[in-house]
Amino acid sequence: MNADSSAGGLDWFDCNARIGPCSAPRPANLNVYDELLDVYDQVGIGRGLVYHSFAWEWHAPAGNERLLAEIAGEERLSPCLVALPPATREMGPIEDFAARVRELRGAVRIFPAKHNWRLSEWGSGALFDALNQARVPVLLDFSETNWDEVAWLLEAHPRMPLILIGTGYRVARYIYPLMERHENFHVESNTYTPFRGVEDFVELFGA
Repeated sequence: MNADSSAGGLDWFDCNARIGPCSAPRPANLNVYDELLDVYDQVGIGRGLVYHSFAWEWHAPAGNERLLAEIAGEERLSPCLVALPPATREMGPIEDFAARVRELRGAVRIFPAKHNWRLSEWGSGALFDALNQARVPVLLDFSETNWDEVAWLLEAHPRMPLILIGTGYRVARYIYPLMERHENFHVESNTYTPFRGVEDFVELFGA
């Protein structure tokens, strides 16, 4: 099914998809990308940005390699690699990692709370310096952070697109000042749920 034929002419892009088995599986979990593409066809989504459950729950570098192997050659899916700060040397040279993501035309996902590190200059500044230099998009779930950390990321790394996920309701007074100041700040539309919030957002900042 073509996304244009089922979604009013819009080409829908899913930025928040995960594949792979989880330690606490739910019926909605998708273990392989074929299952994800089946869902995309059902609801009219053209393409997606996907990360791997192994990188999320167990080991980021190994999970990233699993992801790249599993979606190799699938043009509808782009890789979203899970990143860690470079101090523990788990990711290898962080500039090489950032360049690789850029070459893959992918993005990076971070889980600072789950993976036990801090969004701060001392805790992860080197990671974001490299991603900022390469202009790699970064996806961050709000459950993993707070507004002051989001503001620091945007102020300290203005070339790095930041996509905030899982925002919810009654967040416009936090988001609007950041949108006014930072052209590379983006918000996932799926969970942004103020009353007529999308309409107001588009009127002020564009689609």
